[in-house]
Amino acid sequence: MRKIVTLFSIVLILFIGDNSIIPFLAIKGFSPSLLFVFIVSYSIINGSWEGLWLGVFAGLLQDVYFSNVLGINALTNMLSCVIAGYVGINIFKEKILIPVATSFLLSIFKGILVFMLLYIVSVNMPLRNIVFNSLYNMLVSIPMYKFVFNLCNKDYMERKWKF
Repeated sequence: MRKIVTLFSIVLILFIGDNSIIPFLAIKGFSPSLLFVFIVSYSIINGSWEGLWLGVFAGLLQDVYFSNVLGINALTNMLSCVIAGYVGINIFKEKILIPVATSFLLSIFKGILVFMLLYIVSVNMPLRNIVFNSLYNMLVSIPMYKFVFNLCNKDYMERKWKF
């Protein structure tokens, strides 16, 4: 229960931060998504099943707040978290290079997927935003991955097997 409350609280705090504080840290209009970087990092460490649910929840929060089309962020976050979970199976989670690169690539993946889905419903979005936001997400993923790795090593966050 404590794990769920912790994750729910962190997602809400990052969602509020993404929409209130982070726009002030924008560089030439481009800003990172702390929430997306968090759920990708969490998925890399804990696997695709836990990341899937966290991605859907975070995406629904973003959809309710941002878009006129419900489900775009939920779908793209879910797919990104599942991919991140599969990447996390075969890596040393203590090393930071692969998770940072994965965050960058999944940011591009999510951006292109959102671009295509918005294009289908006749909403225009500049493609150059994808690259710059992905670069910014990559920079933010360095401290975020360290935070998530330390968080997931807490006793109440680990899944204990009982026989």
